[in-house]
Amino acid sequence: MLINISRIRPDFLPVACPLCHLTFCGDHRLPLEHKCSQWTQASKDVVQCSECQHLIQSPIHEKLTQEQALEKHKKSKCQLYLYPPHNNISKIDRQCTVKGCRDIDPRVGPVHCNGCDQDFCLKHRHPASHGCQSLDTEEQRKIDRRLAAQEKLAKTFVPQPPKKRKIITAVPVKSKNGGMVELMKIKSQAKGSANVPASSRIYIYVQGPKESKVELQSVYFDKKNSVGKALDAIADMCKVNNKNNTISPSDPERLELYKCPDMALLNKSDPLEKALKNLDTVLLERQGSLSVEEVDEEE
Repeated sequence: MLINISRIRPDFLPVACPLCHLTFCGDHRLPLEHKCSQWTQASKDVVQCSECQHLIQSPIHEKLTQEQALEKHKKSKCQLYLYPPHNNISKIDRQCTVKGCRDIDPRVGPVHCNGCDQDFCLKHRHPASHGCQSLDTEEQRKIDRRLAAQEKLAKTFVPQPPKKRKIITAVPVKSKNGGMVELMKIKSQAKGSANVPASSRIYIYVQGPKESKVELQSVYFDKKNSVGKALDAIADMCKVNNKNNTISPSDPERLELYKCPDMALLNKSDPLEKALKNLDTVLLERQGSLSVEEVDEEE
């Protein structure tokens, strides 16, 4: 909804009538608008200033017209010819509740605060200016709303337990660690295809699955070959039934190659030179035969 700001004006309530000294709202502050009982007794040469909204009356001895008196009044910044004069305005009984303040305008009157049910001058009319007790009540109301919202959120959004990830428990293998001597030894003992050039060979240790009872063996493959091709060759070497081409990836009978000792699953599409290095140990095993442990992702 659009609001025409130009039509908004401040309205200080209540407003005291300078004639009958009663208080009225902004729309009924003028004598004729509230049928003032003292208007008939007032001089008919009184005129209202359009800027300050006060009644204006020129002194009799100056013999000014209403227009001249009004013009002089405006030039004096609305100080001259006020009717009735300041010293004739009855003192307002109600004073500003702020201790020591005597600034209630006798022409405007006190401003009533609904929060604490007290009267104040224009300067102290805002709740924050006079330390209104309603501010504490409103602050407590905000705290209560915030606590209620937090309680509702806690019931609506139940915290989820940390996600689990699966790791394969390490399998005891006869892994070897060596250097040049070990490499020379494995080269003299490893089995493999004679068609693989010596410069293209990768020498590794292989341990077969439980069902084959094959102990640790030294073999070599073409390092350009894929892990999947090496898996097929190792399965043939261990004389185990390889059904990888006919079963699903989640089938417990599926054969996989794991790098020891951390039991990292090797990607079948990777070349051997990327997945392994000389003297590494691999385990051929069915994925359903390995012990799987669930741990929190945060670990």
